[in-house]
Amino acid sequence: MLLNPHTCGSLEPTFTNCAKMTPVNPRILLVLVLASFGTALLEPASWMSAAKSFLLAERQDTRGSTNPESFEKLADRARAAMDADRVPEAIRLYGRATALRPDWPEGWWHLGTLLFDASRFREARDAFAHFVTTEKKQPGPGFGMLGLCELQLKDYPKALAALERGIRLGLGPDPAFNRSVLIQDGALNSSFCKFEIALKRLTLAANEIAAAHPEAPKDAVFADTDLLEAFGIAALHLAKNPADLPAAKITLVRRAGRAQAYIALQDLVTAKIEFQQLVALYPSEPGVHYMFGVFLLKEDPARAVDEFKREIEISPSQNAARIQLAFELLRTADYDQGLKYAREAKALAPQNFAAHVACGRLWLALGKTDRALQELRLGVKLAPGSPDAHFALSRALSEAGLEKDAAHERAEFERLKALVDAADH
Repeated sequence: MLLNPHTCGSLEPTFTNCAKMTPVNPRILLVLVLASFGTALLEPASWMSAAKSFLLAERQDTRGSTNPESFEKLADRARAAMDADRVPEAIRLYGRATALRPDWPEGWWHLGTLLFDASRFREARDAFAHFVTTEKKQPGPGFGMLGLCELQLKDYPKALAALERGIRLGLGPDPAFNRSVLIQDGALNSSFCKFEIALKRLTLAANEIAAAHPEAPKDAVFADTDLLEAFGIAALHLAKNPADLPAAKITLVRRAGRAQAYIALQDLVTAKIEFQQLVALYPSEPGVHYMFGVFLLKEDPARAVDEFKREIEISPSQNAARIQLAFELLRTADYDQGLKYAREAKALAPQNFAAHVACGRLWLALGKTDRALQELRLGVKLAPGSPDAHFALSRALSEAGLEKDAAHERAEFERLKALVDAADH
């Protein structure tokens, strides 16, 4: 099962014995990790304070020893204990060695993974917090493990922040670790209603699973029920964690996940068949018509509009379908009707920047520049990292004759778009 942000259980088998993530030797993973990238890192203050507390305790333990050993001897003994699966001894020795040399990333990594495998998640979190502040070449895997620790400790905002940072920096060379982090991250994003980000992460996971099984890529993807459930939840906009699904919903969610997985694998013909079957089986279930409408937007936008309207009939408070309708009606120049849906979406979700951007663009199309600027400025305020929001505002500013401000927004659009493109790559 996936980790549950509400009732965290055990991790997937992938993470069992994390200190030995590679079948050859636990030290090989770190060598691969350190050789992979060269990204610098800013120190995260909240994690660093926890790591300092851990380090202080270990230093006091070291000072209390009547026969202090050299760092080199402690490190050798710690490695030998870890290789021999003498876990309590290895933890104690790595703790003493990192206290003597707090800038030793390899030691923090092994200490963290040993503690994680021993279900000592708070101490593991502190060790990985120190790892990410000392490892300058490739801290990404440390952020991945840090996020998994925070997930076990039920600090979900910190867990999501750490997992996302690990993904951005790169999670290292272990495919199973990458896939598991991506699935956990996707599930967490859905629980925070960040469905589009969730779908991106889960699509990456599906592609990694397929690449690891070239002889039968689709079979491997569809065999991963955790992935299918996470996919289905994100596509249906359910804002739930897989472990919280009622038994009656699991079949629906997995079928929706299959359809979304076919999209991830770029088999659109089969995806359409899956969607048609899904709609036939679950014509009145919330989310089904919405996800089918999103799928149809490119190839059959008129039918997509019908699906979004049907979704609103089933789920009157559904704002995402209204936003989709607003943008599609903007495209077809049905501005008044589009504005109706945009304003409804804004009323339902006043903090949703896309609703304000849709509203602003429709006001601009209707020649109401002042109203457009009001909505688009609010959209940028709500989502300063959105390239689309800045681009829409730049157009409205240009229409208002505010060329200096428009140029600033265009420059910000270009900067953010480059960042998004790089992240997607």
